[in-house]
Amino acid sequence: MSSREKFTQGVAILFKTQWTALKLAVDMQWGGHDSEDKRDWLIDVIVDYFDKNGKNADIDDLETILNQVMTDEFNTLLEDDSAYQISQDLIRIYNECIQGNYSTVDLLQSKQQSTKQTSFSLSKKAKNYEEDEDSSDNYDEKSLENGESSTMESDEIMSTNNSKSSKNEPIIDDDGFTLVTRKR
Repeated sequence: MSSREKFTQGVAILFKTQWTALKLAVDMQWGGHDSEDKRDWLIDVIVDYFDKNGKNADIDDLETILNQVMTDEFNTLLEDDSAYQISQDLIRIYNECIQGNYSTVDLLQSKQQSTKQTSFSLSKKAKNYEEDEDSSDNYDEKSLENGESSTMESDEIMSTNNSKSSKNEPIIDDDGFTLVTRKR
């Protein structure tokens, strides 16, 4: 893989996983339904910028480009200095890639893979939890169909019976609060 391809890969991973402002703008579609296309276009713009400027890439120019694109394309005004930090990362990645050092890109790639695996396992756990909830709901529905009452219904019936039989005694709930009733 050439250093340009590796640099492009590094920019893509940086923009897709590490830059929270851009990731949020794309996920929430602040740039419209084509937010992902706009992000991919921005990746191409940055790679082209480095192709034209090479080692003469200016951090302030990069920051201006990133801020301008976020404002114009995603209707997002950055106030967290993240565009400057991403610009620093871009210059570092570029300088490493032209020297044949891909350690930062490889590190970003491994972080991306671990994030994908973590989110996949979390989504699996959430799906299993939902399935468990559905099966317990089915149990409750079946038991109610068979004439069994739920615990909550039994408690309500007992408290209603108790309140009818003891009009003068105060009613105290499970939390220790006394029920205030109107006198008749």
